[in-house]
Amino acid sequence: MISEVEFFNDIFEDFLCRDNQIYENELWKSHSIIKLMHNSDEFEDKAIVEEALKIIINLCRFKECGDLLDSYELESYPINQLIESEKTLLNSILKKEFI
Repeated sequence: MISEVEFFNDIFEDFLCRDNQIYENELWKSHSIIKLMHNSDEFEDKAIVEEALKIIINLCRFKECGDLLDSYELESYPINQLIESEKTLLNSILKKEFI
């Protein structure tokens, strides 16, 4: 059984080990979402799944130049809202994996 803390430690360590490349981060995002869904039954707090999805997606936001978007910059999005294109992507990933 994996705890929420262990889950976040695992995906954050993996994120930090990745190169700052769009392809690498997209792979990390997909694998992290799949891992989250596989472990979601083991979490005590079910609301953590929604928050974890937001965190995973927000970590991989990129600027037009290809650099990771700093959440403190002016062009960043609110952390608790997903833009429509990311909602569509997330839905397609979840449908492929679980339906």
